[in-house]
Amino acid sequence: MFGESEDERGAGISRRAFLTGACVTGAAAMVGGLNACAPPQDAGPGGAGGTGSGANGGAVPVSKAPSKVDKTYDADLLIVGAGGSGLACAVQAALNGTNLILVDKSNQVGGNANFVEGMFAVNSTLQLEQGIDMQPAEIMEAELSRGQHRQNGDVWLDFVSKSADNITWCIEQGVMYSGKVDDYRVGLFPTFHWFKDGKAAVGYVEPMKARLEELSVQLHLKTAVNGLVMKNGRVIGAYADGGEGVVRYSAKAVVLATGGFGGNEEIVAEQGWNTDGMRIVGSPNAAGDGYRIAMDNGACSFMADSAQSILYAIEAFPPIDFHDAAENPLYGYFGIASGGPVLWVNEACRRYTREDLANDNLALQCLPGKGNKGNYVVFDQAIFDRFFGKNDDAKKAFYDAIKANGGGSIYQSDSLADLAGRFNLDADALKAAVDRYNELCGEGADSDFGKAAGLMVPIETPPFYLAKLSYNYFFSVGGITTDGRHRVLDGRRNPIEGLYAIGNDGNMLYRNVYTVNMPGVAFGHQVNSGREAANAVLEYLDR
Repeated sequence: MFGESEDERGAGISRRAFLTGACVTGAAAMVGGLNACAPPQDAGPGGAGGTGSGANGGAVPVSKAPSKVDKTYDADLLIVGAGGSGLACAVQAALNGTNLILVDKSNQVGGNANFVEGMFAVNSTLQLEQGIDMQPAEIMEAELSRGQHRQNGDVWLDFVSKSADNITWCIEQGVMYSGKVDDYRVGLFPTFHWFKDGKAAVGYVEPMKARLEELSVQLHLKTAVNGLVMKNGRVIGAYADGGEGVVRYSAKAVVLATGGFGGNEEIVAEQGWNTDGMRIVGSPNAAGDGYRIAMDNGACSFMADSAQSILYAIEAFPPIDFHDAAENPLYGYFGIASGGPVLWVNEACRRYTREDLANDNLALQCLPGKGNKGNYVVFDQAIFDRFFGKNDDAKKAFYDAIKANGGGSIYQSDSLADLAGRFNLDADALKAAVDRYNELCGEGADSDFGKAAGLMVPIETPPFYLAKLSYNYFFSVGGITTDGRHRVLDGRRNPIEGLYAIGNDGNMLYRNVYTVNMPGVAFGHQVNSGREAANAVLEYLDR
């Protein structure tokens, strides 16, 4: 990582929490009104699906009622997805006495929660026992300021206020924490509650699965819900494909907890990202099922404001290795594509931001270039040598990648003009950008964008390297518009009766920027939204 100190790398860069916790395509998607909310249209009595007008750009097909149903189940509540939020919702609903069925298209429960390490809370019993005492206002201001106060402060305050009780509740359900509470090494506050063995698979998923069995919750695995049954604008059930064939679930309420759309490249493109050369690396099974179902039934899309966990990548390099991710200079979280002592330019060979944004927030690095037609990284042999150090394996992999050059994404030459020609860039403009950058390096200060002085290293020692930047996409954060009770909203911002979205399907804590500086928030939201939705369903059923 170019020999930076921890201080130079900065605070707020969270690795596993980052994982778990656009060009023409992007411009067209935004013009297409992804933040618009089309008014709902009734599917008619007993009809399946909706109009497909939920601002999904036509990328998601409208569900149709099946001609034949092989099996029917009745319940008050159907929860779609048995990941972190779905498990919390199911256990809370069972404790509430709600008659429910939990389904998941996978053959096991947990989903991406199996890769989580801990969760967020403020003033939990574990923190107080260790003398950790924080003021919610500190958390609120730190978080909201990093999102330019575009987030809904009321939603955040509700989440923070209930976070301590969520820890207590989890312990009561058998969830096991290690007892360690910290700032995840680089967070802003000590809010991270580590699960036993540092794995939610051990500390959360297995205990919650056991709790489902204790509470006699019906669990249907290998069951993929593909459409809702609506009547007079109200959810009355859903259709699914499973081991018993086509199944109709009659239910008064449905909770969508399918993990978001981070595994669906087509929907990711609707978010505004150029998916050429993109690798879907964090949540391949999160296919956007919940988003599709909600949009098919007139939900208001949150897509234009949704956030994501995403990093720069170079297509020619090997895929990111989660076991060697932080330190590897080739493809790690702080690899050469992610910035540092390099130069970033756009398709016009104009520098467009400081290249050390990852020091502030890993998930921030790609946002300034999102609207560019193309983004490129420039460096020289001296920068390469210092960046890769004595990592001979990484060096070999680098040169092997240049030879194979997957996607035509990286080139080496003694001439900057030659490199510009490889990507049909303006050679004079590239030279001007490098000259200006070198001038700033010589002055010892980045008076254009303010990059840390220690990372201002001139590009002057051939051979030179130029690579086109693509993306590693880990997971989506939000997509379906919900209210404070996790009810899905329609085009008029009114609740679609009986429909809820939780976890990454309905995360309303962020606006565009996934602010990973507050450790454990993503999974804290999983638990909180699951519990809150179960309680909201109880109120709905009791009306």
